[in-house]
Amino acid sequence: MRKPLQFSLLLCLTALLCACLTGCGEKHTFTVYADGDYISHTLIDAFTEETGIEVTYVTGSRTPEAEEETLFEDTSTQTAASAIQEALSPVSDDEKDPYDDPYNGMTLVEILQSTRDTSIAEAEEKAAKNGDASVGEIEYEAAVYDVILTDGATLGELIENDLLLELDTSLVTNGDNINEEYTGLDYDPDSRYTVTTMWGMLGLLWNTQLVEEQLTSWDDLWDETYAGQIIMPDSLRDTLSVALLSLEKYPNATKESTLNAAFDKLEEQQSLVAEYSNRDAFILMQNDRAALYPCFSGDALSMMSENANLAFLIPSGGTCRITFGYAVAADSQCSEEAMEFINYMCSATNLAKNAVYSKYSLTSDTAIEKLDDYWSSNPVAYPDESILEGTQIITTFSAENRELVNQRWTQLMGQSTDSDGETETEEGDAST
Repeated sequence: MRKPLQFSLLLCLTALLCACLTGCGEKHTFTVYADGDYISHTLIDAFTEETGIEVTYVTGSRTPEAEEETLFEDTSTQTAASAIQEALSPVSDDEKDPYDDPYNGMTLVEILQSTRDTSIAEAEEKAAKNGDASVGEIEYEAAVYDVILTDGATLGELIENDLLLELDTSLVTNGDNINEEYTGLDYDPDSRYTVTTMWGMLGLLWNTQLVEEQLTSWDDLWDETYAGQIIMPDSLRDTLSVALLSLEKYPNATKESTLNAAFDKLEEQQSLVAEYSNRDAFILMQNDRAALYPCFSGDALSMMSENANLAFLIPSGGTCRITFGYAVAADSQCSEEAMEFINYMCSATNLAKNAVYSKYSLTSDTAIEKLDDYWSSNPVAYPDESILEGTQIITTFSAENRELVNQRWTQLMGQSTDSDGETETEEGDAST
């Protein structure tokens, strides 16, 4: 009778272990977030097969969903401007799916902070009911995401708000594969919270069939010839960087007068812009329905691989770099599993495989050596050093600048909404 009992106990322990690995807590699922579809689904599956850890993969708005194909039923007879207007027309409140995205419109900082705010409110309510003068130590709810892959500027804000967990270097040993150039960046000077794995340079993607002349300057985005065929990023940092470069200023400029001048220039451009978008820009450019879109090299390569009419250039005025790094949410209930995932993705082999998937440039020479010549010598992904010399890596706004730029960006986006057919009532409510 001993063997069946031992076997039953073994099954129970195995089931319990699997539950711990896949759930990381009684009601929590291990979740990986990336700004866009930048993580290979094949690598995620391989990680699950190797470790038994089931992964829920969530992507932000920088790229379309993997299964999404087009915004249009038939684009064969539409002009670029009409296709953009039709495809990107505002959706009425009646048509919106309230369950589509519970965090729609929230920044990553706000999303991660939301669970903390809920926990604080519950603790304060409980303390008040008990007549306590202090809430004491707060037990925070599980973070919405466990692993985060986002841009450097956002990582800096997350660090400032204590929303990231310090990495255990004994668990993330593959962080040693990252070149020194991409460690100790301004937003994480001691590399305590992040591992930077990808980078890209800002340039101008254009459709050679819709643009007759060779483009050369950032100011081409202010050319009335292309009115209604220009897409600008739906990202404060990206769009502001374009405006600053067009003024021949550094993207990390801090003077209030310089930042205001950049926003003034964006307001001048506004009547020419069909839409401020990231996700939809991919579909529009790939379907020959937009002429110009400033973006980073990784996204440009993804779109160019789908449409031979697209070309990418670094305009006069220079460029800047964006970085993407992995981090672990401070309130993750799966911190060890999260670091195991990051370590897995940072092996030289997996960095190389993921670079081919994401199209972004690698921060590891060891991983670059594993790429074939098509990618390692691609001038868009790995340009000549002379192009990158002196370029800034986009970093986090200072607290003082953040208030200014957020205010001006909100005004710009509000004016953009108004120009799409919505007006402000006397009470301030938008109506069509």
